Amino acid sequence: MTVSKGPHYLTTDGRPVIPVGTHVVPAEGPDWPWRCSAKAFDEAFAKMAALGLSIARIDLLWAAIEPTPGVFDQEHLAVLDEILDSARRHGVWLHPTLFVGGEVGDAFWDVPWRDGRNPHADPELREAQVRHARAFAERWAGDPAIIAWDLTDEPPFWAVDGTTDDDARAWTSSLVDALRPSGRLITVGTASQEVDHGPFRADVVAPLLDFACVHPYAIYSPELYPDALLDPRMTHSAAFEVALAAGAGKPVMLHEFGASSAQYAPARIADYDRLLCWSALGRGAIGFVSWCWSDCEPAACRRVPYSRMPHETQFGMVAADGRLRPRGRVLADLAAALRHLDLTEYAARGPAPRAAIVVPHEYAHPYDPASYGLEEPHGPYVPAERTWRPDPSVKPLVRAWLNAFTLAAGAGMAVAFPRERIDEVWPTARLVMLPAPLASTTTSLWHVRTSYWQGARDFLATGGTIYASMSSDVAIPNLSDLAGCSIADRAPASDVVELRFVAPWGPLRAGEVLTLPAVDDDPTLRGVRLTLTDPETPGISAVNVVAVDADGEPALVVARHGDTGGQVVICAFPVELLLARIPDAHRRHPRWQALYEGLADLSDARETAWAEGVTSGALHGERGGALTLTNHTPDPVEATLHLPPEARAAHILDATGSSPLSGRRVQVAGYGAALVVWGT
Repeated sequence: MTVSKGPHYLTTDGRPVIPVGTHVVPAEGPDWPWRCSAKAFDEAFAKMAALGLSIARIDLLWAAIEPTPGVFDQEHLAVLDEILDSARRHGVWLHPTLFVGGEVGDAFWDVPWRDGRNPHADPELREAQVRHARAFAERWAGDPAIIAWDLTDEPPFWAVDGTTDDDARAWTSSLVDALRPSGRLITVGTASQEVDHGPFRADVVAPLLDFACVHPYAIYSPELYPDALLDPRMTHSAAFEVALAAGAGKPVMLHEFGASSAQYAPARIADYDRLLCWSALGRGAIGFVSWCWSDCEPAACRRVPYSRMPHETQFGMVAADGRLRPRGRVLADLAAALRHLDLTEYAARGPAPRAAIVVPHEYAHPYDPASYGLEEPHGPYVPAERTWRPDPSVKPLVRAWLNAFTLAAGAGMAVAFPRERIDEVWPTARLVMLPAPLASTTTSLWHVRTSYWQGARDFLATGGTIYASMSSDVAIPNLSDLAGCSIADRAPASDVVELRFVAPWGPLRAGEVLTLPAVDDDPTLRGVRLTLTDPETPGISAVNVVAVDADGEPALVVARHGDTGGQVVICAFPVELLLARIPDAHRRHPRWQALYEGLADLSDARETAWAEGVTSGALHGERGGALTLTNHTPDPVEATLHLPPEARAAHILDATGSSPLSGRRVQVAGYGAALVVWGT
């Protein structure tokens, strides 16, 4: 079993697959999780197989398996062998998760002999984990019931602080080496590491793995998602995290997701799951594993962790009495539709976004000496920022990415997240977006390097378009030479940000106005006053003001560069960050999507296959492609398809099979999804 050369599916026995399933945690019996019965797993696997689900993630609790260093509980291992046999019998692939110390909220079962050591950093404890992993690799080597190993669930997974990037890299490397002889794929089930800048983010560990993972729990990140469950920002969260992690160079599985029926209506959770999964599929997700199979039984509510975490009791695909919840049907329908999709012919190449948001080098490699530009001998240079801002939050950066991604998705653009190159070579894209704070100055993790702008002219010479939104924290060297305008001052203090269009832009006509609440007491959220520069600036053939602010000053400026077709678009306000502050922003202020529709029209940055009226995502293969359609609104939409010129017959795939598509219009239900496959 290997990852295919085309990076957007797994292969097993030579057959490409996108596994769909769930995490099985049978919370039953007074001895859980120490003595789980194989019978409970067997019943779950049988029901999963009947639904057409193909993968089950299970926990291998370290403290229960190895209560004494080097001594395995043979009775526990025998039960695990039975569980493996059961999965094989039902045709469900197992995805075992090693070294689980905690699951379900704040649950934490410590290894009694850890003695306060950090298992990622302590050499002796790390070697103990290598021996533990190697024992499983030998015990289950080559077993066809195992699709992949999960090094652990949501590291840093111990009640310790201080794990560094180097610790995470070394820990991952040592365990991957221990498991390689098993002949199975290897990943690690990370949560929020990209958006929290944790040490196990994809930039650190993905190069060591066969594929990366994300666990998008938007409901637990109100600083990014201050929204109701079905706001478009929430329902794009999985697609966003998949695309962001994929920028580190490995395919990405949607590895854990869900919401509690104790907090949200089951029908709304089903809609949420549908939009999460199908939009992530369109951004290249290679698998789907929900949290979790079953609600906990009533007796478990008296025990920790459920007695302290009531919301954790009802994340199930099935209720405690075995009844299928609506989200279970959503996952079964996804699995059924994917069984009808020929991945090799129509999806092997994955997505091909034509728009990009640059991820700063400092985000991927903080304080990397290779990026300092110094030559030997240069003395003991140390960035002072590490002292006066030792733990800078990346949340402002992530908020900008997320809201730009959501606006772009609504405008028909898929967005890649390439990492900034220190040789100043820009991405191969039609549109490169740098929403504030990517061009800021105060916090190095938030912005591209000063010299990165030296590569902008080469990018413009390819006919590309640059978009940058401004805050009063932005500083771009020689901005006037690139954009035909410069920063004169901070924007005047005001209660409202206003863009009054004086020329057509996307769907907007001259005279239309977009507004947002202003934030004028924070320089990272306050806009700038722009002034136009010399119209004879070398290389710039035209400068046009498309919109003005409330004072009539330039607020959206487009500069065209000579015969190359290159363009620079400057917005005087940090629109993406302002939207980030507003709960349900993309429902309450939907017209701001028109800003990105104008960018898409100007730059020709939509995918070669896309759909108007819904979010779409295209996968490509040898004989055509597959287009996912997701309607992130409650009302039905008739989507208009734009397929490549070479596209011939198109079909709709769903849980029941394939049906020919007549014309180029598709009805998509409120909060619904569809899959269109075309041939060439």
